Amino acid sequence: MVDINIINAATAKVGPYSHAIKADNLIFVSGQISESGLTTIENQTLSVLGKIKEILEIAGSNISNVLKVTVFLKEMKEFDQMNQTYGKFFKQNGVHEKFPARTTVEVSNLPRSDLKIEIDVIATI
Repeated sequence: MVDINIINAATAKVGPYSHAIKADNLIFVSGQISESGLTTIENQTLSVLGKIKEILEIAGSNISNVLKVTVFLKEMKEFDQMNQTYGKFFKQNGVHEKFPARTTVEVSNLPRSDLKIEIDVIATI
């Protein structure tokens, strides 16, 4: 039987879901969005990755244990800026070579009109 725990952080949610589910040694982090008022893809990317880091730490893990990332971009033309910010964030958190697997897709809409990015991850303990 799988041991399942619900992980919630202090950050606000936009619906009835858990920030993450911990199942045995895996953590499934729901899609995270940035704080209101951030207008650049760089700032929104940092905000989202910071929330993910917080959730992983609450669950007993960290950024270096991320296995798979899905990035949802409102506009693919911002891919390069997101990619640079993403890479710096992982490097600043101890990931220098073994970056997680990642998929990036362009979406037509996100939960708030000001959003440029949403990210979900799967990590291990």
